[in-house]
Amino acid sequence: MNKFEAMRRFVHVAQTGSFTQAAAALHLPKSSISAAVESLEQLLGTRLFQRSTRRVTLTHDGAIYLAQCRQILHDIDALESQFQHENDSVRGVIKVDMPSRFANKTVLPRLSEWCERYPHVNVVISSTDYHIDPIKSGVDCLIRVGHQGNSLLIARPLTQYRIINCVSPSYIQHYGTPSTLADLQHHRMIGYVPTVNHSASIDYNSAEFDYVEQGLNCQHTVPSLISVTNSDAYTSACLAGLGIAQIPQMGVTDYLKTGRLIRILPKFEAAPMPVSILYPSRSQLPKRLSLFMDWLDNIVKTAVMNQ
Repeated sequence: MNKFEAMRRFVHVAQTGSFTQAAAALHLPKSSISAAVESLEQLLGTRLFQRSTRRVTLTHDGAIYLAQCRQILHDIDALESQFQHENDSVRGVIKVDMPSRFANKTVLPRLSEWCERYPHVNVVISSTDYHIDPIKSGVDCLIRVGHQGNSLLIARPLTQYRIINCVSPSYIQHYGTPSTLADLQHHRMIGYVPTVNHSASIDYNSAEFDYVEQGLNCQHTVPSLISVTNSDAYTSACLAGLGIAQIPQMGVTDYLKTGRLIRILPKFEAAPMPVSILYPSRSQLPKRLSLFMDWLDNIVKTAVMNQ
C-alpha cells in the first residue's frame, strides 16, 4: 500500500471516528483500514488515535497530522484535476456547507443541471448557519451571508441580499403595525443567534433591529420572546406571528405575493448583506471545485435578476 492511500484511509477514520465506518465508506475490509493506520503510526513513531471499545479519538499528534494529510491529499487532487477538460473526465467529490434556506431555495432546485453536466462528480451538501472551520470539517467551500472576518479564508463575492422587515398578518392582528422606531418598544422581535450560548452576558429578552440612517448602520433594541439559530426557523417563526424578522427579500418573495408575510417600516431597512463563497487559501483548486463555484455564481446571479 502506498503512503498516500494509507493517508486517505487515516483521514476517513478521523472523519467518522470509527474504523468500521471508514471501512464501510471505502468499501474495504476493516483489517485493511487498521493496517493502514498502524503502518503510518510505525512510520511516524507516534500514536495517531486513542482507541477504546466505544470510540476512536485523535491524539494531539494525530490532530496535527490530520490537517497536514488533508492539505497534501487536496493538493495532489488539485494537481491531477487540472488536466481534466471534458465533462466526462471531471470527477470526484465536492463537499460544500451553506445556510439551509440558501440550499433549499437557490441551490437544490437547480442542482440537477449540474449533475447532468458533470455526472461523475458527487456533491455533498451540509446546511449550517454558524461558522465552521472548513479544514477541520473537511469541506471544500462554504456559502455564507454577511460580512466575514476570517482572514484565513478567501472570499469570492456572489451577490448582495436586500434585507426587508416582515411580519405575518396574525402578528399585525395582535400587535398592530409599527410606523416609527419609537413604536417598536410595543412590539416583539425574533432574535437570531448563530448558536445556543448559555453565557449570562447574552440578553435573550431583547433583540437588535438594524437599519441605515444617513448612511450609518444603526441599531434599535426591541423586546424579544424567542430566539432561533438557523434561517429556516427564523422565517418559520415570522410566519407563525412570533415577531418582526429582518429577512433577505429574495427568500420570501412568494410569501409577500401571497400575503403570508407583510413588509413593514420600509424607510428603516438594514444594509444589504453580502453573499460569498469562502474557501481555504491554496495555490490550486481542483477543477471540479472551480467549475462548481462558477456554476454557483451563475445561478445566484440568475436568481437575483428573476426575483
